[in-house]
Amino acid sequence: MPYSTTQSDQHQSNRRISYRLLFALTVGLFTTLPALAQRTQSNAEPDYHYRNGLELFEKANYAASRYEFRQYLEPRRGDGSQTLLNTGDQNAVEAEYYIALTSLYIDEPGAELLVDRFVKNHSQHPKAGQLYGDLGTYYYNRQDYTKAISFLEKAVAQGGSSAQQITYKYQLALSYYSTQDLQHALPLLNEVKLDPGSADAPAASYYAGVINFRNRNYNEAVADFRRIETNPTYQNQVPNWIAQALYKQGRFDDLLAYTEPLLKRNSGGSLNEVALFTAEVFYQQNQFARAIPYYKQYINAAGAKAPSAVKFRYGQSLFRTGAYNDAITQLKPLAGGKDTTAQYAAYTLGVSYLQTQNPTYALTAFDQAGRLSFNRTIQEEARFTHAKLQLDQNNGADAVKELTAFLKQYPDSKFENEANELVGEAYYASNNYPAAISYIEGLKRRTSKINATYQRLTYNQGVNDFNAERYPQAVANLDKSLKFPVDKSLEQAAQFWKAESYSAGKQYDTAIPLYASISKSGSGDYASKSLYALGYAYYNKKDYARALPYFRDFVSRGAGSDDRAQFQDATIRLADTYFSAKQYENAMRYYDQAIAQNAADKDYAAYQKAVILSYVGRDAEAKAQFDQVQRQFPNSRFVDESLLQKANVDFEKGSYQAAIQGYTKLIQDKPNSTLVPAALLKRAIAYGNVQQYDPAVADYKRILDNYGDSEQAQSALLGIQNTLNDAGRPEEFSQVLGQYKKSNPGSTDVERVQFENAKNIYANEKYPQAIQSLLSFMQEYPNSPSTNEARYYLAESYRQTNDPASALRYYNLVVADNKSDYLVRAATRAAELEAKQKNYPRAIRNYQIIISKANGKAEQVAAQLGLMDTYFAYPKPDSAAAMARELVATGNVVPGAQNRAQLMLGKVALGKGDFKTAQADFEKTIALAKDVNGAEAQYHLGEILYKQKKYKESVALLLKFNEQFSDFEYWKGKAFILVSDNNVALDEPAQAKAVLNSIIENSSDEAIVAEAKQKLATLESKN
Repeated sequence: MPYSTTQSDQHQSNRRISYRLLFALTVGLFTTLPALAQRTQSNAEPDYHYRNGLELFEKANYAASRYEFRQYLEPRRGDGSQTLLNTGDQNAVEAEYYIALTSLYIDEPGAELLVDRFVKNHSQHPKAGQLYGDLGTYYYNRQDYTKAISFLEKAVAQGGSSAQQITYKYQLALSYYSTQDLQHALPLLNEVKLDPGSADAPAASYYAGVINFRNRNYNEAVADFRRIETNPTYQNQVPNWIAQALYKQGRFDDLLAYTEPLLKRNSGGSLNEVALFTAEVFYQQNQFARAIPYYKQYINAAGAKAPSAVKFRYGQSLFRTGAYNDAITQLKPLAGGKDTTAQYAAYTLGVSYLQTQNPTYALTAFDQAGRLSFNRTIQEEARFTHAKLQLDQNNGADAVKELTAFLKQYPDSKFENEANELVGEAYYASNNYPAAISYIEGLKRRTSKINATYQRLTYNQGVNDFNAERYPQAVANLDKSLKFPVDKSLEQAAQFWKAESYSAGKQYDTAIPLYASISKSGSGDYASKSLYALGYAYYNKKDYARALPYFRDFVSRGAGSDDRAQFQDATIRLADTYFSAKQYENAMRYYDQAIAQNAADKDYAAYQKAVILSYVGRDAEAKAQFDQVQRQFPNSRFVDESLLQKANVDFEKGSYQAAIQGYTKLIQDKPNSTLVPAALLKRAIAYGNVQQYDPAVADYKRILDNYGDSEQAQSALLGIQNTLNDAGRPEEFSQVLGQYKKSNPGSTDVERVQFENAKNIYANEKYPQAIQSLLSFMQEYPNSPSTNEARYYLAESYRQTNDPASALRYYNLVVADNKSDYLVRAATRAAELEAKQKNYPRAIRNYQIIISKANGKAEQVAAQLGLMDTYFAYPKPDSAAAMARELVATGNVVPGAQNRAQLMLGKVALGKGDFKTAQADFEKTIALAKDVNGAEAQYHLGEILYKQKKYKESVALLLKFNEQFSDFEYWKGKAFILVSDNNVALDEPAQAKAVLNSIIENSSDEAIVAEAKQKLATLESKN
């Protein structure tokens, strides 16, 4: 409590007011002096002026009074030579006293000189002593305590009437008090406080109590304050002083006995400090429930002025009584500070958040407590708890980092053993399998539990290696897993993926026995998958007879919900193996089955069925089936094949005119088809067979001129020679042959060596030199059959040197020529570059070319994925969605294609604000695979909840990111930036800042760090 001079100021103020009032009255009456001077009685009665001066003084009309006393003294001074009055003339001496006093009261210049002269001239007169007191009182009231002390000391020393002396002593004591001379003030106050007749006794007791309290004489202080505890002036202040004095003495029982009844009678604002000391006693006695209402009373009254330490003890009392939500409310404002209280508050806040099932906010609180070093024990516990909580929240990477740092900083910590145990778990949770494997392999002793963890870690790493096409590493890690077969189901899975790794590396002979051992178990998913894999291993070895029974067994088991795509693919492969064994009826039955199942490759099945019909001589049915392929699958790559094969049916049975019509339809309708050279060759032969030599020669020439590097060129050269002979025009062949040689100078060794050299430069990644070499080659051999190949490698070199414009020029030349084996590859690169430069129509056109010219399903699907992404970026979301639906139905012909397409469906729906559909599609994406598409889907699910203002639900979902998608740094960063956005929306800026700081400190993605810094700067600018 501050040591106040309130009472002294109050007394002085009252007196100053009265003096001002008297002065005003004096000035008012002063205007009557001329009239008084005219009174004739003044000449008749010599003492009239004296009596009139006394009367005016009593009425506080000091100016008029001084005038009268001066009028009284004038005749007695004679001609002015007399300056010292006769001290025997009491009235004259008193008149001089009143002149000095009234001059002082009206602030007349020179008044102090008059006083000093009076005291000097009349030192033995009683009025001299009284004048000291009056002058002391004067300066006391003006708060000039130094001068007041000099006069009041003399007044007290001279003695006088008891009542007047007590007043002087009180004024002198307050003057000492005001000048901090407490040693001289206290004895005087002690004398005044015990005088029952003094009006200043209560004030003297109060100030004596304050001085005793300051001097730590608490018993005397309590006695002084109790003396006036019922006094109306002091009754509101005294309890605070008494409670504080008892608290200082440690007399807690006495304090409670005094304060509790008092607070029950009166809970007004004046007793707030009494409530505080009562709360503090109960807190020290660990009676937290009894402390809470008194802390609450004090803090409600003090508001922001309440000390942080008091607020902490209030929050701690709430915490100790299990009122965690209330404790959080009290402690949260304190935890953000930089002092000891903040550290304790942050730690207690963290525990409170855990008790209320809010681990996310607990992380922030423990982080704050761990950053402060005022209390090392609290700091150590906070850091360890923070690391454990990271692990509990599946933030494995962060937990590893923190636990490692903790063990380094606190090597002798009481948490050392527990921390060591948690490191392995943290590595596992972080999906940092190599580090976890290395950690376990470095342990001197391994329990069965650790071996079980090791089995799973090495298995997971092996599968990761497989997915990354690191097949030898996959086998090595899967072998490690198989050495510790704690979990039998995991052992079988490791065996299967080991076989898959060998198969993917085309080591089929090594893979086959592994698959066989799994399939013999006869149960489980992997036994079924191994049948499928065995079929493919033999199929890829072209050992169709041995592939057949495995595909047949797999298909006979039926399709489950998870392997429907494999079942449909196996059905077609089974048909293929029957076809290769010339078991056409069985082959056709399974192709029909695939078509009925709406398999992804049903166009292929329909085409193969037509081919079988042609093989078995059911020509009419075959032609009808080829027509059906064209009608039912107009965009299929087998449309061109169907046109060719239908014409071939007529050709083989000698219906050359019908065959010519069929070939013509292909050539005219599909001018860019890779089958055009074959159709031209067949048509030329058909023309020759019906002795139409000119069109036959024309077709042969067209092959030689336009498709000189095709496999049909040599046959065309022989064909035209025979046809010209049959037509009786053999002399024309020399010209044809010369032109062919000119257009196809590839037979020369110089050209071949030069081109191979240019390709070698390209293969060695010396792209600028490759550009020069390839340009020289094309300039020297403009008609080379290798021109398109050279163009492709030239375009690739420009792409590698970051010259997209030049790259596109040569890619487009290859595409425009439409005859090269490099067509699809060039179109793919061109599409990618055009999309990157936002030339979406051109990119789309290239992707469509790829789809129509693709040599296999995988190539076609890859182009469809690119087309889907381009439509989305264009933006043409409906087209993107249509392509995505087609890809979802196709399955994972290209790894990850199905979930990438499923993700696209969700993104399209999200863009349209159709949250329900988007959510369903994103959940399907995650169910398909925990890959980068799943990570993006998880982020968008959180984004949907954020847009729906379901902030807490969004945070809860996004915090699961570490559990499933911690490897995908970019999307993990985006997810936690969105967590901070949710925190801002929840009015939790401290949480938002903590999340952003964590991203900045831990993320390895520069774009994410930059975004987090920008958001953090924006947040801090608002504070």
